[in-house]
Amino acid sequence: MTLQRAALWTVVIAATMYLLVAGRSLLLPFVLSLTLWYMVDSLADAFEWPRIGRLRLPRPLALLAAFLAMGGLMWILGRTISHNVSAVAAAAPAYEGRLQRLIDSGAAMVGIEHAPTLGELFDRISLADTLAGIAAAAASVVSVTGIVLIYAGFLFVEQVQFRRKLAILLGGGPHQARVRSVLEQIDHDIRVYVRIKTTLATVTSALAYTVMAWVGVDFAGFWAVMVFFFYFIPTIGSILAIAAPALLTLVQFDHLTPFLIVLLVIGTIQIVAANVVEPAIMGRSLNLSPLVVIVSLMVWGTIWGVVGMFLCVPIMVVLLIVFAHFETTRPVAILLSADGRIPEPAMRSADQGSADGSARSISTLSSRLMRRKGMPDGIGSANSRTSSPNSRT
Repeated sequence: MTLQRAALWTVVIAATMYLLVAGRSLLLPFVLSLTLWYMVDSLADAFEWPRIGRLRLPRPLALLAAFLAMGGLMWILGRTISHNVSAVAAAAPAYEGRLQRLIDSGAAMVGIEHAPTLGELFDRISLADTLAGIAAAAASVVSVTGIVLIYAGFLFVEQVQFRRKLAILLGGGPHQARVRSVLEQIDHDIRVYVRIKTTLATVTSALAYTVMAWVGVDFAGFWAVMVFFFYFIPTIGSILAIAAPALLTLVQFDHLTPFLIVLLVIGTIQIVAANVVEPAIMGRSLNLSPLVVIVSLMVWGTIWGVVGMFLCVPIMVVLLIVFAHFETTRPVAILLSADGRIPEPAMRSADQGSADGSARSISTLSSRLMRRKGMPDGIGSANSRTSSPNSRT
């Protein structure tokens, strides 16, 4: 790589990062709507796939079932979160005394004689500014939700004619084969990632709820939901899924036994699921370097916040597949991969298939011409083999 090309790539990367940060308010709703559209479409494919004899669920009914399932899930999550928020507000006075004793004990261990009280800590917080920030955040969530739903609706409308537009735009040939290969590889890898992550997140959240309900932890349903979502955030999500319920248990109970049970059992579940079960099931299908995953988590989390943390792995999977299909960016794909193995470009196979198809067409045309002239088929075949060496392959 020449110095001029390296400088050009540096400028392109810097400009892209600036546009991602500066256009966050415009890009995030579209990215979220694209994610919602993909999840609903994948769920509709799952509903449409099972067959009873020759019968299968029509596509419109499968989409309707996917919409209803996704809407019901969002309603359940919203009800669970709102109910637990009000329950936390009601139970706050009961936790205040225990939290103050923990602060006093921690201050004594550090050597601070006069630890601040909770009242003094809350007095330093501007209640008006806090409420204003919460209200602004709630209004932003409501407005973004409406925009996301509108974008998702138009994406479903656009989906009907997208394949036809893509075929007309590419015009056939090896270039179209390459683009289709990239899109199919991206779709396959993302579906594998979402399916495995969702299954393991459901299992870990169910096990965590069982442990917390058996111990008697307050708001076990709420924390089980949070454990489900934390599982989609690499590394940091597992830490939060362990630490948050354990800290609540420490505040709730006067002895350490429940805290240790929640910490050790949920910690074991998270470690085994993330480091043993998930690699065994997923294998090398994604083939992303662990260092790349951590760096992408930090980068996309800085650019797009929590949404970037959730989407960092799918974004890097897309980049790896796209980079692997172009000769100039294949070294970057090799660096992003875990073991240097990257998808092979579809151009070579497409070129080979095109050559074979051309040879067969020439052979067939030659045979037809010989028949019209009254010559035997064997002579025509021999002539076609002589004139077209590629037909031997």
